[in-house]
Amino acid sequence: MTVSVPPEMVEKLNEQAREHGMSRAEYVRHLIQQAPDSPFSVPELELTQTPRSEA
Repeated sequence: MTVSVPPEMVEKLNEQAREHGMSRAEYVRHLIQQAPDSPFSVPELELTQTPRSEA
């Protein structure tokens, strides 16, 4: 499976993955699993997010 995202999203994904001690792929899988409407099992560990700054 391949997903294309803009470079700035890749940078943010890499940063967040590092902060959580995960690879980028592992972090993206985790985000998909913990999405409210995900059809997958919810992971035991729920990552918290910091509020987005309004642009």
